Amino acid sequence: GGGGRRHMKEEEDKKQTKTTSKPRTWKDMEVGNFFNICLFLGSLPDVLRMTRVCRNWYTNGEKEIIWAKLCDRAGWPQLGRRWFLEKYVTLSTFRRPAESENFSLSHPILNLFAPSTKKVFNWRTGRVNKINTGLLCVAKSNTKTDLEIWDLNKANKRLVREEKSFNSSAADDAKRTTDRSWSAVACTDTKVVYADAKSAKIYVRELDTNTEYMLGKHDSTVTCVRTNNGNIAASGAYDKTVQVWDLQRLAKRYSFTVDQRVWAVGVHPDGSRVAGGTDDALYIWKTSDGKPLTTIYPPESDTILSIVFDPVDPDTRIFSGGCDAKVRMWDYTSKQCLRTFEGHSGIVFSITVSPYVLISASRDTKTRIYDRHTGDLLQELGGHTMDVRSVALVDPFKIVTGGYDREMNVWSFPKPIQDGDSQQVNDGSESGEGCVLQ
Repeated sequence: GGGGRRHMKEEEDKKQTKTTSKPRTWKDMEVGNFFNICLFLGSLPDVLRMTRVCRNWYTNGEKEIIWAKLCDRAGWPQLGRRWFLEKYVTLSTFRRPAESENFSLSHPILNLFAPSTKKVFNWRTGRVNKINTGLLCVAKSNTKTDLEIWDLNKANKRLVREEKSFNSSAADDAKRTTDRSWSAVACTDTKVVYADAKSAKIYVRELDTNTEYMLGKHDSTVTCVRTNNGNIAASGAYDKTVQVWDLQRLAKRYSFTVDQRVWAVGVHPDGSRVAGGTDDALYIWKTSDGKPLTTIYPPESDTILSIVFDPVDPDTRIFSGGCDAKVRMWDYTSKQCLRTFEGHSGIVFSITVSPYVLISASRDTKTRIYDRHTGDLLQELGGHTMDVRSVALVDPFKIVTGGYDREMNVWSFPKPIQDGDSQQVNDGSESGEGCVLQ
């Protein structure tokens, strides 16, 4: 009896030892170890391949803590997996060789504007259609106040039409002011705001009715006009003022006086703030009550020629560029310079900012694309022989530059080929059965 009990106990001990000493497989890896391997690999394609090894790794790869740590390692905001992937694809695309098309125009280019893409439900087809995709509005200098509308979607990119100052009827032609030309111009999806070069008057043109209204005037030459694609416009001039215009009431809202000539203005996306740049300072005011918000003095006292509120965080951040050949990102609540984008050898005329990149155009005939979160240069574009006056981001991966050499360049960036969404791989188990990850 005793020997039988000992034998049974030995058998139980063997089973228990066998159970507890079962080796752990790769698919049982913990999140911390998974992240360490991701850091070791360092390449996003390799990390994505890891998530396709087995279902457990796929689950680990979906955890936001992994992507937050990867963002932190890259110096990016910790905004999670989806943002990380979009950011990575954007940077990879802008690093690829650009394909350019060149168009010669009759006059130097003053400003470029890309209308916002709109989604409209088509009741006839039952589908949502996009309008204004790939369209570009071109304002030229030393000409009448006419716009050119280009369609950049098709292979044979072409001029669609010209937006005239007045309708082309005989009566309108008789009253058209032939000697009016603009010194500064800005566009919204439905309006054009510009300053007359001779009279310094500010006009707004309704594109749907083709009617113009005079908003007011400056006492001397207007150097810059900007809008928020909505109800607010701002203008700056030699008279040392920044004037804020209400595009709905067609009237002046505020006039701010500074110590020097104003060379650049910027408007908050919701119109709650406006900014002005002079030879040595960046001013920001509130449009709700007209009170000054802050004044920033850059470390190098050079004229500010371009101002853009951050489209992602406009309540705290703003970008400025100018005669020091640099672009700076400011936290205007603390007056701190968060990042400096260097590399140009001439004046920075124009800045375009997206959630992932910053694009700058300069007198050195170059256009530079930066990672806006690290300041790393992704690519430098040429194609011009004189100052690059304006740059616009038409599509997520299509850039248009225009300059004083009367040339307009359209830069397209082919997206990298992506792997399939699902792959059948071995899950690393002893049975050798595969799993399909969708």
